Amino acid sequence: MKVRIRGIYATALTKLFLDNGFEIVQATPQISERFSLPIKDEPSDVTVKDGNDKGELISIGEDIYSFLRKTFQTSFVWKSPVKLYSVIETNNCKFMDYQVEPCLDKGLVVKPPTEGRVILSSPKAVGKYSMVWRGDGKTFFSEHIRDRGEKARLLSISIPFNKKGYNVKWRSNAPFANNIVLKEELEKLAMRFDNDDFKQQGEDFIKVTVSLEDKIMLDEIRKKVLPNTIKFHHMLKMSFSNEVDEIEQTSMNNEELLDKLITEYMKIEHIKPDGRKFELKEGKVIYKEVNSDYYIVRLMRVFSREGIYDGLNVKKEEGDYDIVEFDSRKWYQIHRYYNKDGKLKGIYVNISTPPELLRGKLRYLDLEVDVVKVGDEVRIIDLEELEKNKEIIGETMYKKIFTIIEEVKKIL
Repeated sequence: MKVRIRGIYATALTKLFLDNGFEIVQATPQISERFSLPIKDEPSDVTVKDGNDKGELISIGEDIYSFLRKTFQTSFVWKSPVKLYSVIETNNCKFMDYQVEPCLDKGLVVKPPTEGRVILSSPKAVGKYSMVWRGDGKTFFSEHIRDRGEKARLLSISIPFNKKGYNVKWRSNAPFANNIVLKEELEKLAMRFDNDDFKQQGEDFIKVTVSLEDKIMLDEIRKKVLPNTIKFHHMLKMSFSNEVDEIEQTSMNNEELLDKLITEYMKIEHIKPDGRKFELKEGKVIYKEVNSDYYIVRLMRVFSREGIYDGLNVKKEEGDYDIVEFDSRKWYQIHRYYNKDGKLKGIYVNISTPPELLRGKLRYLDLEVDVVKVGDEVRIIDLEELEKNKEIIGETMYKKIFTIIEEVKKIL
């Protein structure tokens, strides 16, 4: 299988894919040099690239779910049940219990339900190199096709189809195929569109929300290629770019950059297996410890609104506060809730992947199940949510969660 790789994980991923028998195509000059790879300007079967804010990996094309699940054992790995570029028929603005937008009776999937909804456009016949549909007879280009000469070549192939009333969009693979192949595909796609034949159409879409543990795993793989790679390289790259390169070139350690990420007040980002992100109330940093191997950040969060503490079923009152510690070596955070006079009201332990440091923010992957203590009673909550998301969480992490629960129960 031919793989095109882009983004901040490119060096580590290239080694991973090469070591597992994949072929790398369309490599950047930097990657070609690092791996002594011959330049292969060939179409790819699958593209792997950064997703949102570089904390995710996206795979589009052939199905590599098994490989990604095996590789990223402590990350969320989600394979869309709806293929990208498939044409679907909807019912009352829904498909497979997902909301579709806009509400078309039939449409092309241009965004799978990464956020719980499917985004559609009008139907199009989609191939490896192009898309074809009836319209004003225009040609469009992928944003990745920038060379004027290449655009002129592709335009010369699509103009005859434009004259027949077809719109054509050239995909990023198009520059790597010859004229005969491209023309043949346009002919097939035009016929498929006119015959309303979209049955075999669609590409697998896989999203990996990369945990801190797996980022560190990628650091170690990158280090085999570039020995100056620092610990937390990929995490730090999400907030810094040139600075990481500079300290690696001078063989400095990572402590200064880690410390820069810790601000007076820190936000907390809580990522659920289904991809939803929740921002919890920020806290004031009351303690920090940073060295090249780990970091600890302790926050105090003061509440001004009344309510009920989820899971504890204890009343939240004005002036209550929470003391919580984030340790990059631990798979949980212990929230201790106090009233304004300093009396403990309850303890809530969030089971999660070890926390990442981003600029002014702590982030972790929530593993659904939690442990709470009110008075002398210790309870495990939300086990049903864990079971519901077992596939995305993965077998390795699923088993680890129960070990963590026992560790937390002993602490409590």
